[in-house]
Amino acid sequence: MTTNKQYAGARHCKPKQTSGAIFMEQARYLGDWYFAWCWRRKMRRLVNLEEFGQVRLGSASERVHAGAGMSLRMIAARQAEWRRSGPADD
Repeated sequence: MTTNKQYAGARHCKPKQTSGAIFMEQARYLGDWYFAWCWRRKMRRLVNLEEFGQVRLGSASERVHAGAGMSLRMIAARQAEWRRSGPADD
């Protein structure tokens, strides 16, 4: 009969993530995608408002047009990178 003590000291075994850690990683992942979707929608709305003459983007016009055309995957990856480089979560 084997026990957990036999496997506790094994160096090749990676510690398993707890369900809480997995949940938090999934929540961050979904949060990044939601942020990306909202941000791109905002950029596209600003482009439409500019076309109708309701807003003036001025020097931000190039950035807004670029953001409106970005893929969600690229925006979510950038957001995840910003989140990781920011202050540590408690």
